[in-house]
Amino acid sequence: MGTVSNSSQGHAGKMTDGNVTRTGAAKRRISRSKPLWRAYISLLLFMVIYCARPEDWIPGLSGVPLAKIAGVIALLALIFSLPHIRRRLPREVFFLAILIGQLFLASAMSSVWRGGALGATIDFAKILLVVIVMSTAVNTINRLRHLIFIQAASVAVIAVITVWKSHHIIGRLEGILGGNYSNPNDLALAIVISLPLCLALLFLARNWVWKVAWALAMIVMSYAVFLTSSRGGFFALITTTAFCLWAYAVQGRRRYLLVFAALLGAVLWQSSSGLLRDRLNGTLGAKDEVASSYASAQQRQQLFWKTVEVTEQNLLFGVGPGNFEVISGSWHVSHNAFTQMSSEGGVPALAFYSLILWCGFKNVGTTTRVARGQRELMVLARALRATLAGYVVGSLFASTAYQFFPYFLVAYTTALLWIAKKTSNQTGAPEKANDLLPEEESVVATAETEVSWHGFSIREV
Repeated sequence: MGTVSNSSQGHAGKMTDGNVTRTGAAKRRISRSKPLWRAYISLLLFMVIYCARPEDWIPGLSGVPLAKIAGVIALLALIFSLPHIRRRLPREVFFLAILIGQLFLASAMSSVWRGGALGATIDFAKILLVVIVMSTAVNTINRLRHLIFIQAASVAVIAVITVWKSHHIIGRLEGILGGNYSNPNDLALAIVISLPLCLALLFLARNWVWKVAWALAMIVMSYAVFLTSSRGGFFALITTTAFCLWAYAVQGRRRYLLVFAALLGAVLWQSSSGLLRDRLNGTLGAKDEVASSYASAQQRQQLFWKTVEVTEQNLLFGVGPGNFEVISGSWHVSHNAFTQMSSEGGVPALAFYSLILWCGFKNVGTTTRVARGQRELMVLARALRATLAGYVVGSLFASTAYQFFPYFLVAYTTALLWIAKKTSNQTGAPEKANDLLPEEESVVATAETEVSWHGFSIREV
């Protein structure tokens, strides 16, 4: 009996030691994942500051240097991520790094205003930190959805408040915030590239409250684009609508979306002011009632050829970021992101800028092949393709090369592709695999909580 008792106690002791060892290992694994979580939190804070611009609508924050704070947050996020970079950075990150290096060279070689060019480049260079963090810390589908939610919700709320406040300049709806929402053209493009993201979140929402909220937000956002009377915004809206209808209505077999889009477009066209129609007519005609629109179109054409001329004269380095406005002769920007990059950063800058956008489309195409049959990934991939296409068209009419939004979109596709490849390689349940970090899968039973946020389930370890 005694022998049996001692044997049992010894066996139990070994089991206890084994449990303690496994628990300790689990804690160490979770501890190693915490810096990655802190990097992700820093990234979320940066996205809130950049997309929502709280300094413009929260009293007392106007004097706070949130732009610099956002840069520090981005740097901290990168520092938190460095120990956890275990895979090779994607090519779009290297293209972006080379682009920024080219812009620094263009600033140093500028014969117009080196100080201004250097300042513009330093402000733009923060996006590299953000993209690297997105490429490393955004490694679950829920984390990606959180980022997309911040951008889509921020732009939706801003659009609703802008329509409600209804500030107009020469009949056009003007942004009530600064930055990317200041003038009608930038406001329209920011709204358009967020519309497909709102549509994706609508399809992925699990309760009708959020579905209705996203649907109403999209209607108001589309109405705001019409009120801005932005021709570039309108063409971008047509592009994103066509891509969304093809992806979700035709391929997704939701034929009712075709009817709904046609009816909504007719209602918005009739209910909005006729200024957009006049501006579109004035693009090609010089009649009295549209003379100002025709003059604007002619000025845009002159600026385009001016950027081509400046590019030809400064093929390698351009005139420096932000300096085309100085030498334009009328203190106007290029109103074209591609010629903006070529005239201010040189042909190499244009090449790498184009390659970055191409990588976004390439990532989406690969994702749709890898994630075939996985609804959530396919919905997001189709939305990102539509929003990238809308941006490319809209950027032909706006100087947006140094805004962060296009690089956010490409970074979303980077994260989505990595998640799709990881999911396709998992042998377990797809839903659980989507929500776990590789080093955390073995401890999910001991450290998993579940909460509900903005209409869908979230699991984080």
